[in-house]
Amino acid sequence: MYELHNPQMLMYFADKQGAGQACLLCGSVLLPGKADIEKMQRAANEVYRINDGLRTRFIEKDGKVYQEAKPYEERKFEVVRFDSREALDKWAGIYATVPLTLDRRVEGSGVPKSVWQSEKPSRKLVMNVIRHNSKMLLTRAKMGMLRQEPACCDLRLVELPDSYGAIVKIHHVIADGWTVMLIANQFLYFLKGETPAAYNYEDFMKNEAVYAASRRYEKDCAFMDEQLKRCPEPTWVWPEHYTSLEASRRTVKLDCDLSGRIREYAQAHDMTPYALFMTAMCVYMSRKMKREQFYIGSVVLNRTGVKERNTVGMFVHGVPLLMEIRETDSFADALVRVRDTSFSGFRHQKGTAKTRDTKKLLYDVWISYQEMALEADAEAECKQYYCNYTIDTTILTIEDRSRDGSFTLQFDHNVKVSEPEVDELFRTVLGVLSEGMEDDGRLISELGKD
Repeated sequence: MYELHNPQMLMYFADKQGAGQACLLCGSVLLPGKADIEKMQRAANEVYRINDGLRTRFIEKDGKVYQEAKPYEERKFEVVRFDSREALDKWAGIYATVPLTLDRRVEGSGVPKSVWQSEKPSRKLVMNVIRHNSKMLLTRAKMGMLRQEPACCDLRLVELPDSYGAIVKIHHVIADGWTVMLIANQFLYFLKGETPAAYNYEDFMKNEAVYAASRRYEKDCAFMDEQLKRCPEPTWVWPEHYTSLEASRRTVKLDCDLSGRIREYAQAHDMTPYALFMTAMCVYMSRKMKREQFYIGSVVLNRTGVKERNTVGMFVHGVPLLMEIRETDSFADALVRVRDTSFSGFRHQKGTAKTRDTKKLLYDVWISYQEMALEADAEAECKQYYCNYTIDTTILTIEDRSRDGSFTLQFDHNVKVSEPEVDELFRTVLGVLSEGMEDDGRLISELGKD
């Protein structure tokens, strides 16, 4: 057994608070042609066999939460059939919002209820959650999901008249955005009769335990503590109280021209596309809050090696980066400052693990960069489905997965953030990027205001 690390505790805490819907990741993978159900069953079973993380159960014991992998057992996966992709998408859009029931047990004294209790929510929020849960109960009944087997992952096989594949729904406590695409690739490899690389998540947890006992861990924690002292004021781009957990996703696909210019500029200036997007997002935040100094949460995937890139599990760390944006700076100067601040934070990113109070938030904006592609089969198509639920946070995800090289931006937000505000965010971010790259000597105050 291994104790959950801090990012996992955030997800486990949300689930215990009744916000398990906000912790769902869901995606489908389809291939053209006629389904061979027997071959698909074998491939799905192989995916479960090689990934111990998909068989995780949780143990609440003596004030802590632990995880362990259950032994592999062959299973028969449900096959869902549809007349069209439109019918599949409609069903999947609902399926992605139905929470999973985690496999957990209590041993010894368990975990005190006070650990899961947060500040008293507003009456309006409570009533909206009750209404939402009532609707979700009806949804689960209609979809035959009232009595689900406890599990952190649900995989189903998909059959259409002209295509076939699988859809997977997985709990964020044992997975990140990379994981869904990794499972899709593994499933495709097994369908082709090939065996993909795979490693046990237990190995990662062992390394985390060693790191937590090291001097490097203490140094990283000291760095993060110092960062938090430099700006004790929380960063709330949308400070209004939230009265619902319902959420929306806005998706914008950049055209190939702008995507190409971003890549060319980044390469020419020893930058990453991530630094460019981060800078533009910081400009938007600075203007909206009328502040030069603030925090932004950066999602670090920690999948730099072959082993990490082929392990199903939760690898991400959320890093609070203390940014400074001045309207009198040039775009080039702001970009260098953001790049250097990010690199410094990334070097010490695991220092946030010492903060065990998962109920405190310093900022409400996160940014993530995801680059994994569907490489196992050129004919396959992968699609994501959003859970439509979140707490008082927002996240901008930059996806670098398209075969034509274009970027896709996704902004997930609580419904308290209005659609006009989302429009403004994208106008500013894309305007700052385009105009800044065209002439990076221009001042920040001149960019993205048209």
